[in-house]
Amino acid sequence: MPVISPPGGIVDWPRDEGVLGVIGVAPWSTLEFASTLYRLVDAPKDWHYPRVIFDINTKLPSRGRHLDLGEADFSPAIAASIRELADQGATVVVVTCNTAHVLYDRWAADAPVPVPNIIDATVGAALAQGGRNLAALGSGGLARFGTYAEAAARRGAMVLPLDQEQQALVWSGIDQVKVNGRMDAEMLARFDGLADTLVQAGADTILLACTELSELRARFESNGYRAIDSSEALAREALQLLRLPVERFAGQ
Repeated sequence: MPVISPPGGIVDWPRDEGVLGVIGVAPWSTLEFASTLYRLVDAPKDWHYPRVIFDINTKLPSRGRHLDLGEADFSPAIAASIRELADQGATVVVVTCNTAHVLYDRWAADAPVPVPNIIDATVGAALAQGGRNLAALGSGGLARFGTYAEAAARRGAMVLPLDQEQQALVWSGIDQVKVNGRMDAEMLARFDGLADTLVQAGADTILLACTELSELRARFESNGYRAIDSSEALAREALQLLRLPVERFAGQ
């Protein structure tokens, strides 16, 4: 991959600006992450956006099938992908899958570049907005291993558990996005009802703890509920690690 230095003058950018590597495991959610990332940068010209190297590898072993059924561990493949992106010039690498972060320590411990943790970033974003009683909408694996609950507890917050029916609804929504790229009207209405129930049960913040669920944020917020999109939380963390000037961030 070519290394391009800023020529100076009008066409310029910080010489220490990093390069982002993105490991995507599901196409639609990775494209949503890309859109979210670019919307966060207030870039008047093309060269003001960061350089990004995408590896959308749908052939990585299934995270759910490993955690649920004991099939092939995905960790070695993610670790190798991080090294490959670093060799291509990435100075920061993100993995756009919440469930993969159940085994974050396996694939990130020896990474040659910083690899922000999407779960820590999401919980941190919720706490920064005043959240303390959180509801995490994510995969069954995340819920079963208590990954979000542990991250919240370390910072003095809590995650309200979903019941079996609620968890089944979350998975149905995730699966619909994986297949179609979005949810249909009926599914969205069911999530509206879920949000109502969770807030009535004491949740002050709803975490979209799966990158397939990003479209719910605006919907929940329009109903008066605080929602944190894990995809956006990860994108913000990555942009900070890339050392982009903070004043370039839109909406800060």
